[in-house]
Amino acid sequence: MTWIPFGRRFREIGRLGHVLSILTKHGFGWLVVSLHLDRFVPFRKRLLKRREKITGETAPTVAARIADVLQELGPTYVKLGQVLCSRQDLLPPPFIQEFRRLQDKVRPFPSGEARRVIEEELSRPIGELFETFGPEPFAAGSIAQAYKARTADGLAVVVKVRRPGVRETLESDIDILSRLAELAERYVPEYRVFRPALLVEEFAQTVRREIDFIAEASNTERFRQAFEDDEHVLVPHVLWSLTASAVLTLEHLEGIPIYDEDAMDRAGVDRKALAAHVTECFIRQYFEMGLFHADPHHGNLVVQAPDRVGILDFGQVGRLSDVMRSRLGTALIAALYREFDIVVDVLDDLGSLPDDLDDARFMADLAGLVDKYSGIPLKRLDVRNLFEELTATARRHRVILPRDFVLLGKSLVTMGGVALELDPDTSLVEVVRPKVRSMAAEKVSPKRLAERGLRSAYHIAAIAEQGPRQLRELARKLTRGRLQIQFRHENLDRFITELDRSTNRVAFAMIVAAIILGSAVIMGANVGPKMPYTENVPVLGLLGFLVAGILGVWLAFAILRSGRL
Repeated sequence: MTWIPFGRRFREIGRLGHVLSILTKHGFGWLVVSLHLDRFVPFRKRLLKRREKITGETAPTVAARIADVLQELGPTYVKLGQVLCSRQDLLPPPFIQEFRRLQDKVRPFPSGEARRVIEEELSRPIGELFETFGPEPFAAGSIAQAYKARTADGLAVVVKVRRPGVRETLESDIDILSRLAELAERYVPEYRVFRPALLVEEFAQTVRREIDFIAEASNTERFRQAFEDDEHVLVPHVLWSLTASAVLTLEHLEGIPIYDEDAMDRAGVDRKALAAHVTECFIRQYFEMGLFHADPHHGNLVVQAPDRVGILDFGQVGRLSDVMRSRLGTALIAALYREFDIVVDVLDDLGSLPDDLDDARFMADLAGLVDKYSGIPLKRLDVRNLFEELTATARRHRVILPRDFVLLGKSLVTMGGVALELDPDTSLVEVVRPKVRSMAAEKVSPKRLAERGLRSAYHIAAIAEQGPRQLRELARKLTRGRLQIQFRHENLDRFITELDRSTNRVAFAMIVAAIILGSAVIMGANVGPKMPYTENVPVLGLLGFLVAGILGVWLAFAILRSGRL
């Protein structure tokens, strides 16, 4: 079975070789060998760099070299590094810091191509769709680029156009990354702690949502409807008639960038009130909507005087179901009341705990965090430090927090930083505390208890209905001798392949040796037809030596090419 899906392997094999060559170039040839993929590296580069490792005081760190690899491999891998920045519970701080410097800067594709994509997606000439359309993009990334335009009725809009061919490129790279992650978990035990397969899976989900503009348009519309009655929060309208899978058209929100302090002061912005509205807006997303903006940095927020905030770019959002929010509230309340065994149970229910977790040490570390921060005045509490220490604790005990929980923390810290810049007296804890209390009260409300009882009754009824039949089927198979137990082996396929390859080489070498011996016997006996112009050189003997020489060189080259002398 080939390691790449049959329909794609010919198209992707060159890309795989390029990826492995870049890894080898930056000192990760040992990793390529460990993954048993060195046969895909060009022969010349394998000879020169196969087991290169960078050492010494002045050598770049492993994190820096990985960041260099991602940068050199191009947009998909740069996007991977940017997504990994949010997994502080899995990656150590040096990796997070290096990945943050990755810049998704790519050359814009021709505007003629953008116009062609718009016309194909919307099935109308661009002159009928827009009164004016910017000649050049004002922003460009690896997935899309954006233009300023004006609709036929004079509305100023922003048009986001997906880069042609980006979906196919991303899917190809995701296939390669998935297989590399699988091999890393299998053959490089020290990398299992980083859960590479999980990271690639999360990356694939994120980037597939990001390239589908229908999903982003839907998210934008949900936020707009949620805040349409809030006079202090602005979300752009989606122009659905000018939106498709590869084209997104949004109302252009006029405003002052939230990082431009001088412009806000000149416009008379009430910074204290604005900080309060920003905080309330996002706390409502976290605790009520179950859908939150996952990247509220300065570039995605604009201000209209005196205290209105506009939110842009809903490509990255986090989701918290009712069950997830309930468990989050339970864990927070339990931590505040020092019931750390409940925190552990909640994390176990979420599938976040490793099998060999030391419960006592983990709960002791959580208690240390609570003791450290419980005595700090609320206005002096640094949420960023708290989040970093919490994720460090999770990483130390190999606890894998749900991705949306980590995104929630990242979003909260980023938003909190913006609010503190606007008003240093802002206290996130004072805003969050009543929300947590209301969640606790809701958990024991008669309505919620009735809902839980109804769900439990359904499950009990399902067990009562299906259980006897399933037990009967099990007993029937057992009495008839048809009960089967299947075992699944792991890590034996590579051993079997290598054993088969070694056996074939031994057999091949024996054939070559037999040809040489037979040719020597024929030459010694001097029998059979002779070579022209000679009297004692049998044709069959000479031909046998020639064939044996060719086969021997071929075998030696195959062994040398495999890198296993």
